[in-house]
Amino acid sequence: MRAMWMLAVAVGLTGCYTVDQNRFSTFVAGTVTPGMSMEQALVRMTAEGFYCDAKTAPPAIVCTRSQQRLPLGSCIEQVNLSHAGSGKVLGAVDVAPIKCSRW
Repeated sequence: MRAMWMLAVAVGLTGCYTVDQNRFSTFVAGTVTPGMSMEQALVRMTAEGFYCDAKTAPPAIVCTRSQQRLPLGSCIEQVNLSHAGSGKVLGAVDVAPIKCSRW
């Protein structure tokens, strides 16, 4: 009985989100890079589950994604995409620190 309970707990925890800023930064660097078109960057971020508010005023478009941490609450991942001179090209990618709610 105890072994089955431990197995159930282990299986349940495998899907839990763990905060890892370095892994998140590496993930973003592999997803969007300066020099690509802003349109392509927004498509890629959206495909990865981010909401990007393209209506925000320059200099940056803010992209956010919520991650659940059971039972500890949720975390918000944020990436700021800055326009290059022409505005149609991604100039810089700023990965903000992951912010988590505390219950």
